[in-house]
Amino acid sequence: MEGERPRPFLCYRRGGETVLLPLASPLARYRERFRRFVAEGGKFRVAILNACNLDCFFCHNEAMLNPRRLGKAAAPARGVPLLELARLASAYAALGGPQINVTGGEPLAHPQLFEFLAALEEGAARVVLNTNAVLAERLLARPKVEKVSGILASLHTTDEEHFRERLGGQSARAVLDNVVALARHGYAVELNYSLGPYNRDEFPRVLDFALAQRLPLKAIALVRPHEEEGFYGGEWVDPRWLERTLAERGALVVGRRERLGGTRTLYEVEGVKITVKNVARGRLRTTFCEGCRHAEACGEGIYGLRVGVDGLFKPCLLRRERFAPLEVSGDYELQILRHIDAMVGDWEGASFVDGSPA
Repeated sequence: MEGERPRPFLCYRRGGETVLLPLASPLARYRERFRRFVAEGGKFRVAILNACNLDCFFCHNEAMLNPRRLGKAAAPARGVPLLELARLASAYAALGGPQINVTGGEPLAHPQLFEFLAALEEGAARVVLNTNAVLAERLLARPKVEKVSGILASLHTTDEEHFRERLGGQSARAVLDNVVALARHGYAVELNYSLGPYNRDEFPRVLDFALAQRLPLKAIALVRPHEEEGFYGGEWVDPRWLERTLAERGALVVGRRERLGGTRTLYEVEGVKITVKNVARGRLRTTFCEGCRHAEACGEGIYGLRVGVDGLFKPCLLRRERFAPLEVSGDYELQILRHIDAMVGDWEGASFVDGSPA
């Protein structure tokens, strides 16, 4: 209309086309908060099964029922069809999500893993497998799967007794060999070390392995999915404890970032990248966290949106009252946007808080 002031719009790309949304529309707000979520390092984790061949005592199992620990408080598995999870993951990528973390349970234990990967629509999103690497032969027995952009391989200990007694495995040596084989097979492998009281003295040996194999390493603290007594197996261990070991190895601090999931300090040791994620240095709280009764136990802050075979969206592991059912075959993009909108909230009310979780 002549004389009318132009309306401000949010501009984004979708399917190779430019889309304009009036800034006053809810969808524009969803898109803007999604952009913030991605820019701040938010994760999207899709658990394709809830079973695992290990039984790590600290595993949160994406807040799903753990068949090896029946009776624990957990969300019941409902069996969302695998191809629906592939559609959901593809929807996240179509929105502009940069990375899909395929988790479990143990994703390599799923008999239809490769069908799931094949069903993911081609796009710019990286597809990363979070795995314990015990079943690496499933990947090694075939040519490199090009849709797999990277592998986050758990390496919490090299001690055989710890591996058997605390993690429920058989051979830590076999895991080390598998990690090396995956890297040689062409996969971009990053080691994940979860720090707790039981394995704090193992970090130097895990670091030795990472340096010897020229593999990047990320160290984090254990993250509780509930407030049961004794979860950590002792007192929560602040990852700052690792800094002395890194300093002794001549590590250089090359960066520090406040990101969703905790403040990250980036090191370089002998040309190998080491990341230490520490929620005690800062974890994000947004308006989503207002009134949360788990604030003292929170070991993650706003981090990522989880969803899986149990059919539940989980914006926070501890806040089970905020778990929400997946509308199977519904508008997956809109469902994702709504949950991330709630997680990010009004950014003016967001802050990074420090202090060790209880």
